[in-house]
Amino acid sequence: MDELLKRAARSALFFMSALCAAWAFAPEGRTVAAGLILGTAASLVNAFLLRRRIELIARLALDNSGRKATLGLASRLATILLAVMVSYRFPEYFALPATLAGCFYVQIAVFFTAVAQNIKGNNGKG
Repeated sequence: MDELLKRAARSALFFMSALCAAWAFAPEGRTVAAGLILGTAASLVNAFLLRRRIELIARLALDNSGRKATLGLASRLATILLAVMVSYRFPEYFALPATLAGCFYVQIAVFFTAVAQNIKGNNGKG
C-alpha cells in the first residue's frame, strides 16, 4: 500500500510540475492550470490523511483496545471544501471545474498504479 501511494504521490508531483510550466508558458490557461494544481494538492493531502488514519486503525486493532476509530471523513471533506471555497472565492485565479477535477487525481492515480502493478505481477497467470 505504501508503494502505491508513493508512486501516486510522485506522479501527482510531476503532474503539478507540468502544470506549473503550463501556467508559466500559457497565459490563457492560467486559471485552469492553477485550479488543477489546487485540486491536486488537496487530493494529495487527502491521500496522506487517509494513510495516517488507516495506520491508526491498524495500530488500534493490533492493540485490542476498546477505542474505536473512524476513517476521518470530516477532515478529508473539509480539505476538499477548502480548495473549492478558495476556487469559488477567487475565480480570476482558479477555475472551479478544474479544481474539482484535480481533487480526484491521486485516487485515480492509485487505481491505475494498482492495475499496472497487478498486471505486471500476474505474468500472464490466472
